[in-house]
Amino acid sequence: MPAFDLVAALDATVRHARGSALYRERLAGVEIRSPGDLARLPLTTRADLQAAGPHGTRAVPLTAVCHYGESSGTTGATNSVWLTAGDFARDAETLRARHPEMFAPGQILLNRFPFMAAPAHLVQLVAQQGGGVAIPAGNINWDVPFPRALALARTTGATVLAGLPIEPIVLGEIARAQGLDVRRDTKLRTLFLGGSPLPPAMQRRLARVWDARVIELYGSTETMLLGTSCAEGTLHLEPELAYCEILAEASTERAASGAVGRLVVTTLAVEGSPLVRLDTGDLVRSLGACACGDARPAIVVLGRAADAVELGGRRLFPAELVDAAAAAADAVDSSVFFVVVLSDRVLVRIERQASGGDPAAAFAARLPGVPHEIELVEPQMLLDVELLARSPHVYKPVVLADWRRAGRRVLTVSEGMIEWPRPSWAEGKRWLRRTWRTAMRRRRLAREIGVAAPARRLV
Repeated sequence: MPAFDLVAALDATVRHARGSALYRERLAGVEIRSPGDLARLPLTTRADLQAAGPHGTRAVPLTAVCHYGESSGTTGATNSVWLTAGDFARDAETLRARHPEMFAPGQILLNRFPFMAAPAHLVQLVAQQGGGVAIPAGNINWDVPFPRALALARTTGATVLAGLPIEPIVLGEIARAQGLDVRRDTKLRTLFLGGSPLPPAMQRRLARVWDARVIELYGSTETMLLGTSCAEGTLHLEPELAYCEILAEASTERAASGAVGRLVVTTLAVEGSPLVRLDTGDLVRSLGACACGDARPAIVVLGRAADAVELGGRRLFPAELVDAAAAAADAVDSSVFFVVVLSDRVLVRIERQASGGDPAAAFAARLPGVPHEIELVEPQMLLDVELLARSPHVYKPVVLADWRRAGRRVLTVSEGMIEWPRPSWAEGKRWLRRTWRTAMRRRRLAREIGVAAPARRLV
């Protein structure tokens, strides 16, 4: 295999990107003869992507495209991306090469990534290429609610859980409510997680609760795969898939080694919607050599710059807050917590599972000097397992019901598609109690900070 030529790859990306409306004029006549040439090009912002419109980033004919996707829009308007079969194939090949023990024949992959997102399709493709057996069970899918996903894992003997970091937490709580031990009653021994912060305390907690290896997946809808974590838990970038620059927060200069900076990405392996110097909005910190011996760049992702919090004269990143909260929850043997940033402190609400332990000390050990309050609440106050366990039944749509036969007596198209659960009196009473207590806590906090609590409907 020929050696990877970074300059040639950068030049090819620039030339290819000129096929899109977004870059047709701004990259006209540009040639890349060194990485320095790239550094002189303007940054691409998310506002640029939004202004380009749904087809503005597409650099190939529709006949070459196999997938359309959109970003989740958590920070505003959505961005569109068009991908070719080759775009998926390159990422799938990289995943199999990096994690052959996870993506191997005979492994059963419970694929809980939402199917509007590219990772769900990558897992399916890896399986089709011989990397295991995929169960397409996207978590934004009424046909496979959380309880059924847990049941599928158990009945099929699934060995890998792929999804968002919240997935093993929710499935673990459902298993606990059913009297199950996920270590004993499932074969899930690899958690392949991405899409939101996965800091060290959370990784260690999940690894212990599930007796599993946790692998972090990093990328975005716009850039596709950027990296995964190694056996040491360090996130490594993929230099042959994307050229990554870490720029100072307040300038376009390179950030100092080990300093926090903005991640700027030029895709090298995306044909459908190539991007040149995209300012991702992610703040990262570069790391030194990893104990695993891998020479690929290693980073820590701290979260979006827009999501950083100023508290007590200190800047806190989302990943740091989640890490400290996860450590506090772990001190009382819990995986379920919720963080509220107030004007004078960080409130960490935790579902207590065991007595003993000092959650406040665990939080302070991660973020010394940060004012905080730990609020321990009863189980299911933050994560309503009963409600999740009563997800609606979803059927193949019907427009005919024969009442002469046994079964459901359907009268409408809606009834034929979805059957909503009917809670018992006891379940309804518990739900009302939780809702009322949460509303009162919200009202007390609102009064404390001097704002009116928003009205909340009970249905």
